[in-house]
Amino acid sequence: MAVSLVVLASRPGDWTQARFTEWWRGPHADAAKRLPGLIAYRHGAVTKDYDSPEVPGWDGHAVLTFADQAALDAAFASPEWAAATAQTKGMGGRRIILVTEEVDLLAGGGNG
Repeated sequence: MAVSLVVLASRPGDWTQARFTEWWRGPHADAAKRLPGLIAYRHGAVTKDYDSPEVPGWDGHAVLTFADQAALDAAFASPEWAAATAQTKGMGGRRIILVTEEVDLLAGGGNG
């Protein structure tokens, strides 16, 4: 079963959302794309935060998908992971990171 690393993040306090998105889709994506076993990598820039429309709490999300947990674990242990995450050290902002097991509900996956 595919597993995904899902990251929800806000930018550093002194960055604009445009700068954060440019960095995430540019240098940071270039590093993350090198992760061994990565089979899909998507990024979304937040355009509306329904829970906080006046002052959005989040600026973007990423979903990095691997064939299974073993592939994700191998990526975590890789020098490519160390290089990609080194870019975020001391950056500021907030984040939530989840590991999920995914099924495609449009393709008939799941329990229903």
